[in-house]
Amino acid sequence: MTIPKSLFHYYELDNGPFRNITEYGFEKAEIIQKQIIEGWNSKRPENYVGLRFSLEKRIREQFILKGGKPNRNDPFYFTLGECDWAKSWYINPGVIKIPLTDFNPDHISFTYPDSMVSFQFYDEPKLKTYRKNCNGQIFLLSEISDLINEYGIPSEEKCQIEERLKYDKYIEAQVWDDEVIKEYKNKA
Repeated sequence: MTIPKSLFHYYELDNGPFRNITEYGFEKAEIIQKQIIEGWNSKRPENYVGLRFSLEKRIREQFILKGGKPNRNDPFYFTLGECDWAKSWYINPGVIKIPLTDFNPDHISFTYPDSMVSFQFYDEPKLKTYRKNCNGQIFLLSEISDLINEYGIPSEEKCQIEERLKYDKYIEAQVWDDEVIKEYKNKA
């Protein structure tokens, strides 16, 4: 299978791209989450902010153990390839497409599928129906080809056909650097 050539960042047009709820600390993140009253992101569980902080710490630690070199404590989130479903998270969605080759591989980690889903499947025995060996792990760019060859590229169509794949909507990319982000943020 072919690896998608671009990363896609989805965001609320009114707020602008490349914002992470954890960027300004726990208290500010809770305030931001409470202000989200419409769209998919308004349906997050009450403990979402705590889960997000804990998860980002785990992902960052795994990334470093695998040789990643994050330049941030919190990542910017992307999908590997296009994911129309991600637009449903926002009232007025925007999207920025960046070629994968624009990024330094030392600054990108991946989860299959979404990081929250992947680690919940890994941590929660009740969700074993959906669990795959790749859950609860991060992957480097150099491992993506093998990952896709083993599990395929997630898609909305597959999610709707097979119950065990219902949460496999995309491969998430976490970008742990500002350099490319600043360039594209100014273009948005």
